Amino acid sequence: MPIHALAAPALEITRDDVVALLSRTVDLSHPHGTGDAPDFDDVLADVQSLRLAEGTPVVIALSNGAHLLKQYFAVLLSGCVPLAVSPSTSSARIAALAGHLKAGALIAARIDPARYGVDTVHRAGAEEAVLLPMGGPQGAYRAGEVLMLTSGTSGMFSACLHRLDSLLRNARRHSAAVGVRADDRLLISLPLYYSYAIVAQAMTALVTGAGLVISGPPFNPAAYRATIERHGITSSSVTPTIARQLLEIGAVLPAPLRSLAVGGDRLTPGHVSGLLDLNPGGELYLTYGLTEAGPRVATLAAHTEPAHRHASVGLPLDDVTVALRDTDADGVGELVVTTDTALLRKVGPAARQPLVEPGVVATGDLFSRDEDGYLYYQGRLSDFVVIRGEKVSLYSIRQAVQTVPGVARCVPVVGRDDDGENCVDLEIHASEPVLVTEAMVREALRPLLMRSERPRRITIVPLAATAQHK
Repeated sequence: MPIHALAAPALEITRDDVVALLSRTVDLSHPHGTGDAPDFDDVLADVQSLRLAEGTPVVIALSNGAHLLKQYFAVLLSGCVPLAVSPSTSSARIAALAGHLKAGALIAARIDPARYGVDTVHRAGAEEAVLLPMGGPQGAYRAGEVLMLTSGTSGMFSACLHRLDSLLRNARRHSAAVGVRADDRLLISLPLYYSYAIVAQAMTALVTGAGLVISGPPFNPAAYRATIERHGITSSSVTPTIARQLLEIGAVLPAPLRSLAVGGDRLTPGHVSGLLDLNPGGELYLTYGLTEAGPRVATLAAHTEPAHRHASVGLPLDDVTVALRDTDADGVGELVVTTDTALLRKVGPAARQPLVEPGVVATGDLFSRDEDGYLYYQGRLSDFVVIRGEKVSLYSIRQAVQTVPGVARCVPVVGRDDDGENCVDLEIHASEPVLVTEAMVREALRPLLMRSERPRRITIVPLAATAQHK
C-alpha cells in the first residue's frame, strides 16, 4: 500500500505538502549531498511502525537539517505529538522530561537504550528510536497537537501545548507581516527546536511555497555571507546577538538578500540604524513574540518607519489584539495578548501559568505604547531586583552593557554580597574576548549605570560557545 494511502489524522497538512517542502529545501548540514538519505516515505513508515498510540509525545533530539523536518512531520502525520529539543540534551534530562510530559518515544541520531531502561533500538530513517517506559500511560494529548519548550519563560521540564493548525495560522500571519513570497528562499540559521525557527521559518515556507536553506548553529559571519551569495538567500532571520556580530564587522550584506528579521530581544535604535545601513534598499523587520502566543505577536517594518520608532517592535499582527495591565505612572504595564494562536495549556511542572483565559496570554513582558499603538519593550516582570533599597532593572543593565563595543551578549545574575544584600554579577559574551577586558567594560559602564546598578563581578567569555543564544 503506498504510504500516502495510509490513514492519517485530520491535519491541515498532507504527506504531499511535506514532500513538496522537502523538495524545496537545501540542507547544508550534509555538505556532500543527501543522496543516501532516506526519503520522507521511508521515515514516515518507520515512525508508524513504532505503533505508538495516537497523541503520544515523541521527543526529537536532532541537529538542524532536513532529517529533523522529516522526523517532525512524520511524527505529526502518524498522529503523535512532536517535541523538538536540543541534540545536546543529556539522556538524564530527556528521561526526566519524558516522565513529566509523558513522552512515549525518543528519536535521536544514536541512542544507548540502557540509559532509558530498554534494550531495543528501532530504526527511524537514518536515525534511531526507543520507546520510553518512563512516559507512562498515554491519553493526555491528541493528534494534531505540538509540544514546544520555551527559552526561559518556564521551567526546564515544562512545555507549551499548541495545535498544528493554529501554528500554521500564525505562520501565515507572520509571512504576511514580513512579506515572504513563494519565490523567496529562507535561510534557517537558528535551532529548529526554537519556536521561531520551526513556525516562523519552516512552517512559513510550508504555507507560502518558499524555499528553505538549513544551516547552523553555531553562527559564523563569514559562512553566513557566503551562504547568502551561494544559495540565493532572499530572507534571513537572526537574533540580536547575531545582529550585533554583523554590525561589529560592518560589511554591507550581500545580494540577493532582501529581507532581514530580528527577534528575541530589543535592539537599540542605533543598532537598527546600523542594520539599515548594512542592507541599503532592503527590508528590516523587528519582531516580537513568545512561544505561548504561537509564537509571533507584533512586527515593525523598520525600513518604512521614521527613526523615532526604531525602538518599537511595531503593531500586532492581523487578528491579534493586545492590552497593558497594571500600568505604572509611566504607562508601562504587562502585555496581555488575545489571539486564536495561543497555547492550549502549559504542561509539566510549570512555574507560571500564562493563560488568563482561553486565547488570552499574560506575557510577563513589560511594554509601553505610543499614541498610535506602537509597542515598546521595557523588560520582563522578573527583570527587577531591589539592591540597597533601589529598584534595579536587569534589562536596563543588559541593554547598557550591550552598547559597549565588542560585547555581543550580556547575562546579569543576581547574587548576594558579603553583607547579605542583593548584587549583580555579569557574564559577558564577547566575539573578541582579548579586546574586551573587565577594566574596559567598567570604564564604559561608569557613566551609564547608577551605583546600585554597577556589577560586583564581571566574567568575560568567548561568544563562539554561546552563539545560538538570543
